[in-house]
Amino acid sequence: MSLLLMLIALPSLSLAEQNWPMAGGPQGSWKVTGPEPPLKFSVRHNHNILWKAPLPEGGQSGIAVYDDLVFLTIMKPWSPKHDPDELALKQAAYQNRRLVILVMLDDELLESDTNFRELHTRFSNNESQIDNYINKRVEMLLAEDASQNVRKLRERVRRFHPKVKELEVQQRRLTTQLDGIRSAVSEEFRETLAALNDVNEKIKSLPSLKGTDIVAYCLDANTGKTHWTTQLKGTVEGPYNYGFSDSSSPTPITDGKHVWFVNCSGSMGCWTVNGKLVWQREWTPSAKAPFNKQFEPIMVNDWILNVEPLPEDDPRKSKEGERKWNYLRAINKTTGETEWIAEDAITHYNTPVLGSLNGQAYVLQGRGGPHEVPERPNGLSLTSVQGSNAGTALWHWDPQEDLPFGALANQHWDRQYAYWLKTGLLKLAVLEAATGKQVREHDLFSDATTTLFNPETNQLETLEHQTVRGVTDLRHTNIVANGHFYFLIRDKWQVARVNIETGATAYLELPSQVHGLPHEKDEWTFREVQPNDTRNSRGYDVAQDPRIKLGGFTKSFLGAPTVVNNRIYFTSMTGLVYVLNADAKAFDRSAILSVNDLGPIGETWTVNSISYANGRLYHRTMKEVICVGLAPP
Repeated sequence: MSLLLMLIALPSLSLAEQNWPMAGGPQGSWKVTGPEPPLKFSVRHNHNILWKAPLPEGGQSGIAVYDDLVFLTIMKPWSPKHDPDELALKQAAYQNRRLVILVMLDDELLESDTNFRELHTRFSNNESQIDNYINKRVEMLLAEDASQNVRKLRERVRRFHPKVKELEVQQRRLTTQLDGIRSAVSEEFRETLAALNDVNEKIKSLPSLKGTDIVAYCLDANTGKTHWTTQLKGTVEGPYNYGFSDSSSPTPITDGKHVWFVNCSGSMGCWTVNGKLVWQREWTPSAKAPFNKQFEPIMVNDWILNVEPLPEDDPRKSKEGERKWNYLRAINKTTGETEWIAEDAITHYNTPVLGSLNGQAYVLQGRGGPHEVPERPNGLSLTSVQGSNAGTALWHWDPQEDLPFGALANQHWDRQYAYWLKTGLLKLAVLEAATGKQVREHDLFSDATTTLFNPETNQLETLEHQTVRGVTDLRHTNIVANGHFYFLIRDKWQVARVNIETGATAYLELPSQVHGLPHEKDEWTFREVQPNDTRNSRGYDVAQDPRIKLGGFTKSFLGAPTVVNNRIYFTSMTGLVYVLNADAKAFDRSAILSVNDLGPIGETWTVNSISYANGRLYHRTMKEVICVGLAPP
């Protein structure tokens, strides 16, 4: 291999030790070697924390590190005119006061006012009908599945039942008429209603928890001090802090002289590391929002690889339907001009991964997934990103699945194999990297080893030759290390390990929370959902989707795992960082090296990956950036 190719595909150890220039690190694989960072750390107890830098808003980009600089992005800070918590308290108080006055008024008005009595009767009858519709529908749904949550079922039926929605429109009209009569006879009721209406209008005027713009940051890697910021506007809005990505999801890229920021709501640009703009470009993202756009920009040769729809004049547009297809696009990193567009499409759920084969640089990219993603054919393509063949596919592979979820992953591969996780029956397809030919398919449900928490003994217990059921992978938590394929399990606080050659599969339960001081023996809690307040550093609850409050392994796209030497770092949504031994012979309790925290219980939220540089770890939460390392003597 020539020196040039070595620099393209396999950066030197010294570079790997010093810098983390893009999402997957110096080689784009989320794997690196270098001086060991601290095995144990805690933000709660300020243990092995070199510095913390507060952020005014949440964000989901990874962290790029080069020499003494750190780069990341956040969503444009959400800035309401009125404090939403104060408004909610006032609203509840005025609603209660209205009800107290209403109870006293209505008895008199039912006796004295015929019009009021008729309206009140219609209102009561409608309420009875609404309850009847909801009860019947809930009973029907429970007959199909008795394990469903009744309260949530009632809420869903009330929201979507057409007859209920029709009656509730009538109820709002009747309430306005009834309140008009009440206000005419009671000054106290009239004043309370006016105050309540004023609060309701202020709540309606709160800015949406959807946005298009992001803010890019350059920090000092040694202190966390902000050197400069810049804003990147977008055109297609997405939810703030969505559990499946937001406009700020793409990780910055830097070569130490320049930095490239990407807003997946439709813009990207190049700046010097001192903050001077070099170029900026815009595009219109596919679909109606940037949510679930989990791709990461990649730097290779003179290009930044982004994921975008085709230009309108591309002849391949003719095979698209109503929804636009997405493709890897090579942007000249110096000029911002498009130099080529890949032959095969890519699903924007997919995180393509850079690697090398026979001295040539390639990217493994995937297609497929839920919500009617349009790109076809489903499966994988190994795409050249070098020389005159750049953008062409060496091979294609179709998993032959009705609804393939394998593209909802970090599309890891190496010189020997490529990998695709089949959901449903949960199988791991292993392909020959050079040809795309499937050489193995491992069943991950049968004859497994499980190490799970036993509440009776209060210990983790290992059982062999188990049949596993009810397991779904947690998307984008897969990594390959030392001959094994790893991924987290949704809603179960478990991690799976599959031997790539033999298919031997082991499931290891992880604690849902850690307690105690860093220098004491760890106290672990298992199987307890840890709710999260999803508040940013300014105290605002910025969760557009309430599902992200539901615990560390809930349905989401967590940050990609990172491997440093022989340690694998997984991060949960509640800010726990699990460190596992990639060299572990037995995948049991002994494989858990440490469980660390990024902040207080119930107040820490993240879907970010760890970055590594020169013996330090860089991480982030909704509230702050964190640098983990040993303090100098």
